[in-house]
Amino acid sequence: ALAVGQLPAEPLRAGDRVRLVQTPAEQAEVTTTPVTIDAAVQSVTNSADGQLVVVDVVVPSAKAAEVAARAATGRVAVVLDSRER
Repeated sequence: ALAVGQLPAEPLRAGDRVRLVQTPAEQAEVTTTPVTIDAAVQSVTNSADGQLVVVDVVVPSAKAAEVAARAATGRVAVVLDSRER
């Protein structure tokens, strides 16, 4: 689940092309180029209290474990690259 600061201001929709970006630990500086992974949004669900958003994404199978591990740390942001019109 992601907080508002980890998502684009534009609400995500199924089919959006996004980039998952590794973020630094709290209070840490970005010292290298962040790891990024291309993905497509499968679904978006708000938490019951409206504070968090669950974004299900489709990634290449070779990146699935890495995405899961990064998501578990909470150190990831989502950037909207393009949207189907």
